[in-house]
Amino acid sequence: MRYRWIRYRYSEVVHDVEPQPLEELWGARHRVMMARPQWRPPVDLYETEENLIIKVEIAGLREEDFEITLYNDALVIEGVRSWRLSDAARFHAVEVRYGPFRVEVPVVLNVDRERIGAQYELGFLCVTLPKMEVNR
Repeated sequence: MRYRWIRYRYSEVVHDVEPQPLEELWGARHRVMMARPQWRPPVDLYETEENLIIKVEIAGLREEDFEITLYNDALVIEGVRSWRLSDAARFHAVEVRYGPFRVEVPVVLNVDRERIGAQYELGFLCVTLPKMEVNR
């Protein structure tokens, strides 16, 4: 697992939306849809008094298969779940998603970037963003 802290704002957090037709742009006779080449794993996002916690279900990976990047306004987790099954096999169902994935979480709270923690265990990546203490 690689972790990077980038000290500028993330350009845009892209949400899951329906693909848009490109026929207006290209003048195509047939309807062409743009699709994302990556998938988004399930995410739990919750807050305690001290922390903001992001829990991502990414089973079947090694820590070196994904990267965590913290921008001033977003946390981005991306990686690749490789196809490790035999190509000679005859499949009856394929429901597990493979290939590149990406999770983008807006970070609207002030977090203590020096105390951020990440733990990958039993197929779950748990990133803990400690809230900045407010001087009273």
